[in-house]
Amino acid sequence: MMCSRCRKRPAVVFMSGMSGTQKFENGYCLKCAKELGIPQVDNYLKQMGISDIDFENASNMLFGNPDADNDDEEDIEDAEIIDEEDGDEFPEDDDDEDAVDGFKEGGTMPAFFQRFFDMSGRTPNEVPASEEDIKKENEREKADRKKRAEEKKKAAQAKKRKFLNTFCTNITDKAKNGKLDRIIGRDKEIERVIQILSRRSKNNPCLIGEPGVGKTAIAEGIAQRIADGNVPFRLQDKELYLLDLTALVAGTQFRGQFESRVKGLVEEVKAEGNIILFIDEVHSLVGTGDAEGSMNAANILKP
Repeated sequence: MMCSRCRKRPAVVFMSGMSGTQKFENGYCLKCAKELGIPQVDNYLKQMGISDIDFENASNMLFGNPDADNDDEEDIEDAEIIDEEDGDEFPEDDDDEDAVDGFKEGGTMPAFFQRFFDMSGRTPNEVPASEEDIKKENEREKADRKKRAEEKKKAAQAKKRKFLNTFCTNITDKAKNGKLDRIIGRDKEIERVIQILSRRSKNNPCLIGEPGVGKTAIAEGIAQRIADGNVPFRLQDKELYLLDLTALVAGTQFRGQFESRVKGLVEEVKAEGNIILFIDEVHSLVGTGDAEGSMNAANILKP
């Protein structure tokens, strides 16, 4: 399709509109579109850093100058008539066999095309990034990808861990986020519990002591060591959850609902494979959920 305005160059910009009840569509070449003041064309050329002179030269090189072509044809015809009258012929130049339309092999690309085919995405006035900047940018992108992957993994786990997120608290996450105080004076007890947890069997320690001596603090100390990576290899990827027994019992409306909650929690812990379940005030398990013809929490959770 030729330009609707000059009828000489191919149309590259198309516009449609309505004239009364009739719909029309016009196509303009790049030069006519710029002369008409179409803002998109001006903005595009400005972003590429192309001046009016470069644009004029490039337009003539790409699509030709019809007026100049007509003048050249007339000049050639006049030259042929004169040569026929004089009886002369154009001499053959063997030295310019490689020259085609004024271009020779090894010539440099015009500045317009260098900017037009610049694939770096930079503007003409932008300074190229150094290797150090590129390295920092790659490291930043890598950290962002890692962060997004972790967030996606946490979202998938939150959706998967229905009972753990409802009836338990992740102490390991609290330790990673700095929401737990440092434990002082319980290193010996923490080491002993970690030793028991590292066993393949008989790895369910029970902490017994007077109220307020620091039994729960030992669990928090283990969570902090897991967060810091200061544990044996067997416990490296473990997560410590604190069971909220009150939330587990609260809201049960019919027989069997409590048992289904406890059973679902146990199955979820087994399915995850990296969960350490900490039950605070373990004595309250005895008789919890007990009813005629049903099992209590102690019997369901029995290893």
